[in-house]
Amino acid sequence: MSIEPLLDLRSLDLRDPLLVGAFMGWADASVGASGAVRFLIESLDAERLATWDGDDYYDFVELRPVSRTIDGNDRALDWPHGEFWVVRAVPTSMMGLARSIGLEEDEALGDQATRSLILFVAPEPRMRWRSHSREMSAFIRQIGVRQAVFMGSAFADVPHTRPPLVTGWATDPSVRVRLESLGVPFSPYQGPSSMQSATIEGLRNEGVACVSLFGNGPHYLPVPNANVSHALLRRLCATFDLAVDLSALRDTGQQLVVQANNAVHERAELREHVERLEAQYDSQGMPFAPGESLRRPPDAPPEEEPRTLEVDPKDLVRDLEDFLRKRQQGGASDPEQPGDGIP
Repeated sequence: MSIEPLLDLRSLDLRDPLLVGAFMGWADASVGASGAVRFLIESLDAERLATWDGDDYYDFVELRPVSRTIDGNDRALDWPHGEFWVVRAVPTSMMGLARSIGLEEDEALGDQATRSLILFVAPEPRMRWRSHSREMSAFIRQIGVRQAVFMGSAFADVPHTRPPLVTGWATDPSVRVRLESLGVPFSPYQGPSSMQSATIEGLRNEGVACVSLFGNGPHYLPVPNANVSHALLRRLCATFDLAVDLSALRDTGQQLVVQANNAVHERAELREHVERLEAQYDSQGMPFAPGESLRRPPDAPPEEEPRTLEVDPKDLVRDLEDFLRKRQQGGASDPEQPGDGIP
């Protein structure tokens, strides 16, 4: 096994561990999924649990190692690899309830007070997906994982001024019902798939119950999008009753919306495009499959068909990126703006 534990697996003392993972790459638009996992790693002070050597699964010509300088006059290579992290005790919503009424959590709730998280992030493997899934399964079963969640994100014809759309599904029927009750519908997508789906299939065959959460972000905003990460984590926490403070991620997403609004205001073509997306979003009445475009209502007259942009979308993207970069470097000049950082 090329997974190298950095902690003693026998002494972790985990409580019903839940695996939460994401693969960087094709199914990680605007780093929405991997950004969500990274937020949990940082905000929950996760411990590095293990590293996963990438020699068997990556094409280093396509996904090259990164050279960096060390000590001013030396070099080292950072090779593509996977990482596992552990949070031994994450509060649940039951703990929050106990605190609110003045009960001692451990006495009142026992094992329901906290839950352990195993966090995983890695570049999407380029080869041997089934072997990768088997190795993943062997490792997480070794540490007692019986449930896993994998998150992904895709670009779609959705406006940045509306909440990101999230679809999901689960191998466990009871969790499917839970997702539906939370307004997370099943995605009807059929087509080319990602390592996320391949891993879920592999773990499912090994008896690990799995959940998929997939978020959609604006196609014209190819920058790290905290709103997509926040939307995914909100559903994760609601599905598994985790009490995680997401306010910092929410605030970062709100800053991005303000910055994008300013950029859109500077270009009439982009402003009109966003307005059309808003109208379509508001009339759609249903979420999308990953990456799916908004559909025109069947009863809409022909003249309501959205017009094609009369400018090169790459130019709009470049203008938006330039605007956000300048704000980040130069700072916000308007004191009423909540900040200038890009998530």
